Amino acid sequence: MFPVIFMTSMKKLPILDTNLVVRFLTRDSVEQAGKVRKLLGNSSKASLELSDLILAEIIYVLLSVYKLSKEDVVDKVSLLVELKSIKCNKKLIRKALDLYKNNAISFVDAYLGATVLVGRNKALYTFDRKLLKILGGCAVEPE
Repeated sequence: MFPVIFMTSMKKLPILDTNLVVRFLTRDSVEQAGKVRKLLGNSSKASLELSDLILAEIIYVLLSVYKLSKEDVVDKVSLLVELKSIKCNKKLIRKALDLYKNNAISFVDAYLGATVLVGRNKALYTFDRKLLKILGGCAVEPE
């Protein structure tokens, strides 16, 4: 068990919800998009958390509900994660977006591959032929 001092010493940040970010990226509600733009613009450096899970949901919503192209989604999300106020796994997300943009795979598969390529994980066990090919020796089929 971790000492209480470790658990309480971590800075807690506000976290962004999918619908908030989607309004900002799509501007389907000008009023709400303006509020989010103000929040993002007025917040200090790395003061708003964007979780990996929420980011995956944002990509799913933009593709499936808003019918944006993969390229448009990658462009929008790439700009989002570079905003000064956003705190996220930037290195991991950049690599995942790069894999996603350049391969015919889902964002979740690209994210899994990126975890290995940026050194977060040692290898990826998978039966997915595309991932085995893309990741080479970093992806392994179990025996």
